[in-house]
Amino acid sequence: MFATLLTRRGIADMSELADLLGLYAVATSQADEAEGMILGCWAGMLKDVAEHQDEPSDNDRPT
Repeated sequence: MFATLLTRRGIADMSELADLLGLYAVATSQADEAEGMILGCWAGMLKDVAEHQDEPSDNDRPT
């Protein structure tokens, strides 16, 4: 939710936030593997959203 708000306001790019969360997940997993895995999953979900934001929707395609 916060990543979407930051992206919408032009404060940060969703892909960049996903990458940073992924790095944080790796660092966190050194101390707590389960927490690192959760953060890594969130980072992956954000990355998927970022990739799909760049694709034109069916409504944007000419008929």
